[in-house]
Amino acid sequence: MRFNELRKQWMKKYDAYISWKPESLSISDVRYISGFRGSTAIFLQTKRKNYLIVDFRYKEQSRKEVFKGIDIVDIPFDKTSFEILADLLKRHKVKKVAIEGYTPSGYIKNLRKHTRGVRFYIVSGLISKLRAIKNRDEIDKIRKAQHLTDRLFEWVLNNLRPGKQTEKELSFEMRMWAINNGADDLSFEPIVAGNERSSMPHARSSHAKIPEKGVLLLDFGVRYEGYCSDMTRTIWIGNDVDEDFKKAYYVVLEAQERAISSLTFKGTRKAFDIDKVARDYINSTEFKDTFGHGLGHGVGLDIHEFPALSPKSKDVLRGGEIVTVEPGIYLEGKFGIRIEDMVITGKGENLTTSSKGLITL
Repeated sequence: MRFNELRKQWMKKYDAYISWKPESLSISDVRYISGFRGSTAIFLQTKRKNYLIVDFRYKEQSRKEVFKGIDIVDIPFDKTSFEILADLLKRHKVKKVAIEGYTPSGYIKNLRKHTRGVRFYIVSGLISKLRAIKNRDEIDKIRKAQHLTDRLFEWVLNNLRPGKQTEKELSFEMRMWAINNGADDLSFEPIVAGNERSSMPHARSSHAKIPEKGVLLLDFGVRYEGYCSDMTRTIWIGNDVDEDFKKAYYVVLEAQERAISSLTFKGTRKAFDIDKVARDYINSTEFKDTFGHGLGHGVGLDIHEFPALSPKSKDVLRGGEIVTVEPGIYLEGKFGIRIEDMVITGKGENLTTSSKGLITL
């Protein structure tokens, strides 16, 4: 089971491990390691036992979802989660606890008040590194999520109403299509950005009309059985494609294809080397220094996961991760172009099937 692999990572240094998912965080570590899909819970692992601590809201749900081998502990009305954790740590004679670094400092401070004699050590990414390598079931779900995303893109191309439909209206209609066609939801708020707004890599969809002529950048994905997809396409609307746009488009496409080719490998690859392939190519053209974000990121239960493909990344690809490959060129006040696919590392398999040729409508 997944939690057995987790235990191997910390048990030589610590007596226990804690991952807490507060409702304010979207991190899916607890779901991955326990199977529990609720909005908040605490996963405690000692050297011999696994616990999931939940409140009354999730008493019934947790018993339907949690993996075999994990004991569920309910928090009574007259106790707090701090008291429950303190009791369990005392029962197992725990002195040193590894706790994930995304846990709010106030929560750790309260834990210390209830657990005298116990020391807490901040660790980072113990579960996220397990999550990076996808098993067959996870790949199948992500593949289905991306298949829906490709179908959604086809629907957009056939139903776009330039000059009449706003970016926000299209974003809403995309969400309705996804839900009506079997997705849990969109995996994030889509980016729908026309003309000069497309030069902002993370532009929010606005009340601006879809342009009757010019650039439209679409960055979107769906969630299927909890797993995400992520894709970007940039299209030209109208006749007489702008020559600067066309030139930049094919530079981005070539950079992406080179990076994807470098994801077929045996052994391991440094993540920043993949980024370098695309970045060096773009910088060798007249569009030098117009690609200012990382090349990509892992995708799974969360839309952004380990590993990161960027110039500063220290992550190592082992093969079996699913990552985005999304180089771009951004010319402020004119346009932005990004092309994004999802690829299985090592195999180099591209899960995205939508055309990457320059699309004109």
